[in-house]
Amino acid sequence: MARKWYLFFSRLSTLKYLFFGIFLSLLIIFYPVQTIAAPTPGQLNQRGFTQLHQGLTSAALQTWESAYRAYKKLNDTEGMTGSLINQSLALQANASYPRACQTLIQALEMENWVCQPIHLQRFPRTEYQERLNQALQNQPLQKVQVVGLRNLGDVLRQLGKVDASSIVLHKAWEIAQNLGLENPDLLLSLANTERSFYEQAKSKYKLTDEPLAKQKALNTAQAKLLTSLELYQKINSIPAQLNQLHLLLKSGNTNTHLIHSLIQELLAKEKENKFSELPAIESIYARLHLAQCLIEINNKLPTALTLSQKALSQAEKLDNQRAESLALGTLANIYSHLGQEPQSIKHLQQAMGLAQSVQAWDIAYQWQWQLGQFYKKTNNIQSAIKVYAAAVYSLDQVRGSILSINPEIQFAFNDKVEPVYQEYMELLLSQKKPNFRQVIKIHEQLKLAELENFLQCGKIPSFSLLDAQNYVKLPPTIYLIKLSNKTEVILQTSQGKFYNHNLDTELIDYPIKELINLVQNQNFNYFAETDFILYAQEIYYLLLSPIKEHLPKTGNLLFVLDTYFQNLPFSLLHDGNNYLIHSYIISVASSFQLSQQQVLKPGNLKALIAAISEESPSFYGNFNPLPEVKTEIENIRKNAVYTSELLNNQFTSDRFRQKIRQPLPILHISTHAQFSSDPEQTFILAWDRPMNLLDLNTLFKQRQNSQSSIDLLVLSACQTAKGDRRSALGIAGLATQSGARSTIASLWLVNSESTALLMSKFYQGLRNGLPKAEALRQAQLDLRSHAQYSHPYYWAAFVLVGTWD
Repeated sequence: MARKWYLFFSRLSTLKYLFFGIFLSLLIIFYPVQTIAAPTPGQLNQRGFTQLHQGLTSAALQTWESAYRAYKKLNDTEGMTGSLINQSLALQANASYPRACQTLIQALEMENWVCQPIHLQRFPRTEYQERLNQALQNQPLQKVQVVGLRNLGDVLRQLGKVDASSIVLHKAWEIAQNLGLENPDLLLSLANTERSFYEQAKSKYKLTDEPLAKQKALNTAQAKLLTSLELYQKINSIPAQLNQLHLLLKSGNTNTHLIHSLIQELLAKEKENKFSELPAIESIYARLHLAQCLIEINNKLPTALTLSQKALSQAEKLDNQRAESLALGTLANIYSHLGQEPQSIKHLQQAMGLAQSVQAWDIAYQWQWQLGQFYKKTNNIQSAIKVYAAAVYSLDQVRGSILSINPEIQFAFNDKVEPVYQEYMELLLSQKKPNFRQVIKIHEQLKLAELENFLQCGKIPSFSLLDAQNYVKLPPTIYLIKLSNKTEVILQTSQGKFYNHNLDTELIDYPIKELINLVQNQNFNYFAETDFILYAQEIYYLLLSPIKEHLPKTGNLLFVLDTYFQNLPFSLLHDGNNYLIHSYIISVASSFQLSQQQVLKPGNLKALIAAISEESPSFYGNFNPLPEVKTEIENIRKNAVYTSELLNNQFTSDRFRQKIRQPLPILHISTHAQFSSDPEQTFILAWDRPMNLLDLNTLFKQRQNSQSSIDLLVLSACQTAKGDRRSALGIAGLATQSGARSTIASLWLVNSESTALLMSKFYQGLRNGLPKAEALRQAQLDLRSHAQYSHPYYWAAFVLVGTWD
């Protein structure tokens, strides 16, 4: 019986390719036909297969659910397993990946935690992988298991769990090898996962300037690219060749002979009607995928046009409006390349209307964005603004799903999502009387989308600063917004008035880069003031000087920063007479924390302290002991009402997991920590091992579930990753994951002796009733008054993110 199952699986022509984030995997399960009035399970499976090929995913799912019930009545466990796998295919075809995953683990008799989204995982990353490997050891050596695991690997990849996808697919490969099976579909799945690893590494390479990290990312990307291409080359199928061609083009491969050869072979197969042998819905996407590749090289556009027209005709026959929209959008792109703009716009509008009608927001925003770009190019600004507004609305509808689980969007956020918001803000600011409130709202949406993409989570609850004015008195707020080529500076005064100016980003780029490089230098404390003061003054002059007349002389100053500016120590900016910290209490806003504004009262200074002063097993590289941490803890103990402590070998990841549940308002962590634009490189060193952002998320979820939020999170021995321009995302990410209302962190690793003194003064200020931001400022100024610690290296690194009271 098992042999029959596998023969049916292996004879199926399946297509798995990357096109607008769609991965389809189709199979059919037959059962010996019995001559009875009601459909047999096998007939139901056949019907579901036909329905799925026609694009009737909901009908196919219902049919396979009926097949499952029929097999269950017959007590046919193998038939039940196959029907569940089939149900997952309908769910995958409908992009319902979380539900598809749950269906597959039911078929494979695995536990629910396998499918949990990354931000909701019950276990830290390393423990998750260990448990997954252990769970897979129990999988029987059966042919149907290979199919189930292959589909599970595909779904996990779609959920953004690329490591887990690789583990599952390699287990499927191991079983297939033990059974002596040849499985090109499994090879294709492995190649697709290796491609996702390549996209991850390529993204990391783009986001860092630090030479060692950049080289490591480049080496990984090159290795994964080579592996995926080698796997694709082993499979002589349309989907594998399409994926290989697409990857060659996107990676900038210069092997024109191979690219031309692949194109010719694929076109020959289309001419021989090989594409038509694929299931109907798959043949549509295959033709569109090939057309996209031809557009990419601006070659054979008439052929691309024919392919897309044929795909549109097929989609219309199937009445599959999503596929129709994709075909129309591809046609619009081709007409644009042919210089036929009226035809392009006509098809783009039709594509947009169809996508909106079926609420396919993930593709609707792309057509709206393209249409907006056309209107902007033809100076039809009002129409462009309307269409861009629609694109942002569409993105907001899928922000919690497509941005967190779609691999192509995850690893290309800066190319496929961020420009939509930036270009929309540019249009709004180009008006004679800009709507600054609208610009600020769009900027907040962009920052949330970026953070959700970074954390790979669902929608983050947020609270607009503009709405916050109804509940709290906001200090003067300065928005620094990086657009395509310009930086917009918007000041909103305490009275609600707006002032703005803008400058070319290239003017500010050099002094910012130089200042950050200097402060991150391990010898920064030896640099003379003349080495960095000119950069600090130039940044002040370019950003703040034009709005200086509208600022109060002293008091609170709130910054809302694009990631581009978040590594910059604003207390270090210099107006020509003094540092900014001498006049202002500086804090950085994060809208997801402002809804929980609350003053930390002196009588509530109760803290969990986790610290390491000695060399621990987790230390590596340049991480040295922090002996003054004991003094730091003692000083906190003197000023706090109550402390619960984990010191040195007590501060293990397991003990920290237990202690974090205590309902204490302050969490003070004094151990080496690093922030990075890579969640896996954002970590805190516990005694036994590093805890990265994904691990910490698991721990902090336990605290949040206890309905006791952290009021203040202090990280006194941390640093941002050198050369990583977006590393401060790690601070925002950790603050979000912890649920803390306020977070204090250092942008570079500071001398532990001076830090102990600063923290002592900070907690004294809290005990005396000072707001958090003012207590931090007073501690920094006090440190600067000591001749030994007057250099900015000692006091300028610390920033407060979140609520300032």
